[in-house]
Amino acid sequence: MIQVTRRREVAAAPATVFAVLTHPDRLAALLPRVQRIELLQRTDSYARMATYMGLGPFGALRSEGDVRWQTDREVVFSSRKPVYVESRWVLLPNASLTDLQATLSLDLAPLLGPFAAFVPTTEVERMIAADLDAALSAVARMVAEQTPPA
Repeated sequence: MIQVTRRREVAAAPATVFAVLTHPDRLAALLPRVQRIELLQRTDSYARMATYMGLGPFGALRSEGDVRWQTDREVVFSSRKPVYVESRWVLLPNASLTDLQATLSLDLAPLLGPFAAFVPTTEVERMIAADLDAALSAVARMVAEQTPPA
């Protein structure tokens, strides 16, 4: 199992950050390597979706998963097959800011079987860290675009 966590302070209240994270048109931009999302079902605190994730030589890999959330506190995107991926976003209030923590967990064994042992873990972690940093920057940018100046 590969797991990478990154953090960033966002200049807005958790409610504003949460609105950006849960906006259906923005989900693909926030999930590392996800090229496209189809929303299959949605309730007040849960949604089913299909994602199309770019995984190098495998092309766009379609997987179905779910999104669960606790308003203004946490958003969790996860899929189990064909590969286990979980992207967890935790929002912590900090005065007028939000400490935003993003963790991506990935298990390549179901997809690659015994060949997963040959995957260079540190290289994958480095790629995921860069993807998470880019996603955190995108969230901060989207929040800034919709937040009026003080």
